[in-house]
Amino acid sequence: MKLSEFFRFLIILYESIKLLPKNWKLMASIAILSHIPTSILFLLFSSSFQSSQHLLLVYVLEIAFLLLFITISHLSTIATILASAASYSDKNLSFENMFSSIKGTWKRPLLTSFQVSRSSSTRYLSFFVPLAILLVITSPNPITISIAFLVGIMFIVLQLYSSVVWALSYVVSIVEEGFQGREAVEKAAEVVEGQRLHGFMLNLFFNLLLSAIFVVCWMMLVFMAYTVFYFQCKKQRGEEIDTLGYLQYTKLPTIALSRLGNDIHSVQL
Repeated sequence: MKLSEFFRFLIILYESIKLLPKNWKLMASIAILSHIPTSILFLLFSSSFQSSQHLLLVYVLEIAFLLLFITISHLSTIATILASAASYSDKNLSFENMFSSIKGTWKRPLLTSFQVSRSSSTRYLSFFVPLAILLVITSPNPITISIAFLVGIMFIVLQLYSSVVWALSYVVSIVEEGFQGREAVEKAAEVVEGQRLHGFMLNLFFNLLLSAIFVVCWMMLVFMAYTVFYFQCKKQRGEEIDTLGYLQYTKLPTIALSRLGNDIHSVQL
């Protein structure tokens, strides 16, 4: 395997960043609409938490805040993927069409996220339960602690590797009609076959930057990159998506192929 394969994710990141100017108004609106409601909710929750003397009310507010945050995050992720898919295809997505598309697609990624959460929870339990039992029945010593540490590192690597398919399944359930839940996960595994290393490097990169970038912007960049990664996987398999089903687009001004090739070549250097 060539060393350049490990750094191909940088090209995916570069292509993702290049999407921003194409539909910049839409991308900026998504970022603002994602950031402002969550900030307001956080301020309201903080003030209510400080002024409340009832523990039950605090729990209710926490649950309400969590549900609203998840809803906003879910909808903004769908919007980001739709806008990224349109930009990557050199098409312009209007606000009206975006909201209409969100209305028609929000259930599919939700079902996919449930499937992914179930698979992830099963994996976590299958790892932590035996590890906890091992630590309980054996007295802690440098050997057992070292083994637990190494196993933990292996689990993290496996989790990052597996989550490539999980993240792509979210994109698949939005971009392609008829895929949700297990079907979306299986389709994502098929699309990414032979290219999972690039997704793993993307995951590693984003997790290293997680603590350094604001969460909303980070999530937007993550799914912009995974949308680009999805289309590149399709190209590697010889599959093309000329139109994205139910979405209605207008063409964006095309970029000269020679200029695009020079840009990518400069990144590789």
